[in-house]
Amino acid sequence: MVKAYVALGFAALLAGCATPVERANWVMVGGSKGDGSVTLGIDVPAKLGVRETEIQWDGEQADREADRRCKNWGYAGADLYRGGQLPVTKVCHAKGISPCWSKEYRVQYQCIDEK
Repeated sequence: MVKAYVALGFAALLAGCATPVERANWVMVGGSKGDGSVTLGIDVPAKLGVRETEIQWDGEQADREADRRCKNWGYAGADLYRGGQLPVTKVCHAKGISPCWSKEYRVQYQCIDEK
């Protein structure tokens, strides 16, 4: 019986160390209508465990969200700063033994062609 409790406790410990993968959507966290800039972000809260939470996002969703925000301000659309692949700024907040207890992802867009 004691072995069963030890095995159950060990399994729970391993589950706490697993790296969950979560889907996340980009939301507006900053920007300026006058400057025609949009900052989108994903904030990952701290989770109990040893490893950081892995995040998956959709680059097309980010493009659509930035485009929608710029169009609401009267621009024709939005382009990524620096062009090409989704440029992401990642800021980690370490705590305890976790290398990245909570995280912030940011991406910048420029609104284009005022109507």
